[in-house]
Amino acid sequence: MKLQHLEYVIAIAQEGSITGAAKKLYQAQPNISIALKELESKIGIQIFWRTQNGMLLTPEGEDFFMRAKKIVAEMHALESEYSNRPDNRVVFKVAATRSSYVTAAIGQWINKLNSESRTYSFHFLETNTHKVIEEVGSGKADLGVIRVASNQTELYRNQLEQKKLEETLLTEFPMKILMSSSHPLAVYDDIPFELIRDYTEIIHGDEDLNIFRKTFINPDFDTEYPTKQVYVYDRGSKMSFLETIKNSYMWVSPVPKQAFSDGKMTVRKCSYACVPNRDIIIYKKNTPSGLIKSCISYLVQYAKEVLTD
Repeated sequence: MKLQHLEYVIAIAQEGSITGAAKKLYQAQPNISIALKELESKIGIQIFWRTQNGMLLTPEGEDFFMRAKKIVAEMHALESEYSNRPDNRVVFKVAATRSSYVTAAIGQWINKLNSESRTYSFHFLETNTHKVIEEVGSGKADLGVIRVASNQTELYRNQLEQKKLEETLLTEFPMKILMSSSHPLAVYDDIPFELIRDYTEIIHGDEDLNIFRKTFINPDFDTEYPTKQVYVYDRGSKMSFLETIKNSYMWVSPVPKQAFSDGKMTVRKCSYACVPNRDIIIYKKNTPSGLIKSCISYLVQYAKEVLTD
């Protein structure tokens, strides 16, 4: 079945005759008649009734006509989008778990595109690991960054295999604590866990707090201990609350050094956080373009710099 055949059906239905369709499409009438007969024979239905008043859609033909219109409209939209794009235009989509260093690295990588004088349409989605796998596996995103606890690596690797996704280890780290430089516990290089629990914790609103703590911080985390939490639903607000809610704190992955250029925030170790977490880059098997390889390379290098500073 060819796209042109669908266009013939649409034109016949709209014009009411093969003659009208031929004029509309600037085609020879016999060509359309032959193509229609071949199409009906191939798909095993009669699309039109041939009447003295013209060509009328059969009930099956009506369904075929509606579906054909959608397919042709989608194909024309695709053709229009890509044919009107400049030769050097980049369209790139990344989905990643929430991490300031990943966002910073992607921003710096986009600067490289600017330096190469490329035009681009870049899409960046911050979400959870399962959504990232779904986005990359379905082809909605070109590249993803997921976060898994080291003891769950095989579980996620099986998921990636099922979706035909490749993986590249970005970095491995224990969670640390981000707080104001004026926080009473900022005097510690390694904050005692029993002290931090007396302060307000900022956490992302779609996280299950107990699962997050046991999975990414410490498997023996005492979830019954009374604590104070503020749930927030975007990273910008988390940072704002961290600055405005007195003596609050937040568990974080590696943070780029430029985040502390104003001296307001600091990161501290907490040995209670004993789970090694892994940030992993994922992408479709056997399809990494030069652009994907460039982004992977930049992310890995940036992560090394963040962890060694």
